[in-house]
Amino acid sequence: MSPWWSAVVAAVVAAALVIAFMVWWRWRTLVRTPGTFTARVRKPGQESRGVLVIGRYDEAGLDLMTVASVDPRPRWKASRHQLRLQRVEPARQDGTVTVRVDGGPSPIELNIDGDACAGLSAWVESGPSVGFGTWRELPSRSHRRRSH
Repeated sequence: MSPWWSAVVAAVVAAALVIAFMVWWRWRTLVRTPGTFTARVRKPGQESRGVLVIGRYDEAGLDLMTVASVDPRPRWKASRHQLRLQRVEPARQDGTVTVRVDGGPSPIELNIDGDACAGLSAWVESGPSVGFGTWRELPSRSHRRRSH
């Protein structure tokens, strides 16, 4: 193997290691944050296992981020007051439940641990009503006043 090819192989291996470290660091940081849980997400009606995600909820809403990604943006996002949770099937023997989540760009199904599902459900139900305080929806862009 020529020295040029050795350098290319070393650069590719180094890049792969850097990306793997970034994914691991992102996962570790997200999982240690309060208000997070791991789950598998899939579109309703699909029979696949789904994609592994980390859910993060705070006072504003729920974000689902793909585990095997370095993208800081969430894969799926919804405001807290728009979320609706509905169990699709009873709990399994391993303690996971499947929950349909409405309120985001499209409905999804989450395979989630039963305890994490209870926490998420309590968080959704304890949120304030729409129209009070900071929970008001912004008017659509066409209805906003223009200040010149």
